[in-house]
Amino acid sequence: MAKAPDDKKNLFRKNFPRFAFQSGQSSIHGDANFQVQTQEAQSFSFHASTGEGASEGGGPGTGKAVLYTPGLSSEVLGEGLKVRDAGDIVQLPAKVIKCKRGDVIIECENGDITLRGRNINIEAVGGGQDGVLNLNGNRIIDVDAPDIRLQGEKITERATKDFIMISEGFTEMKSAFTIAATKADEQFGAMAKILEETTSIIKPQVGEATESIKKKVEESGIKDQLRDVAEGFIGGL
Repeated sequence: MAKAPDDKKNLFRKNFPRFAFQSGQSSIHGDANFQVQTQEAQSFSFHASTGEGASEGGGPGTGKAVLYTPGLSSEVLGEGLKVRDAGDIVQLPAKVIKCKRGDVIIECENGDITLRGRNINIEAVGGGQDGVLNLNGNRIIDVDAPDIRLQGEKITERATKDFIMISEGFTEMKSAFTIAATKADEQFGAMAKILEETTSIIKPQVGEATESIKKKVEESGIKDQLRDVAEGFIGGL
């Protein structure tokens, strides 16, 4: 049995060949003030306030407007507006959605969301602890552009697995102070020092050749060849 309207007024419904008007019927959105339904199961309705999310001290109420259609809902707007020149960033609205309070939620349960335009601006204008912009991707966040810029007072990048930086051109890094540390040093103390001492590469002191280089030079005979060439050059002067 249908629930009686909260305002205790009578129900109303009038049927026509392909649509119907009704009022007072109860739904999850609240009692219908006015609703039109079609034979294709489409509906557009205005519902009475349920008090959910209402501001303190009262107000105009929390009535809802609900559109349902099993297929496409399409709007074509702004055909009479001018086409702006390149670089003209003066706003020329063709559609405005303004929420005095509350949130905007766009959700596709089994589809994609595409934003396409000449320019796209996303701004978080809150103050204090608000003004946060969050981007979360379950698999990949891919940013691709000829020129990508990151600016901020503090920039943090963290990788829980691999961190790869590849430059096919010039690389420039500047800092007022630089600290480079490895996890091995953090967990095992002077690991970098141990690896440095056990490596096969021996760093020479300034002005001192390594023993391995000395040995290779002596075995190859290149030292004698260079001396003969030098003596022949001097003798020819």
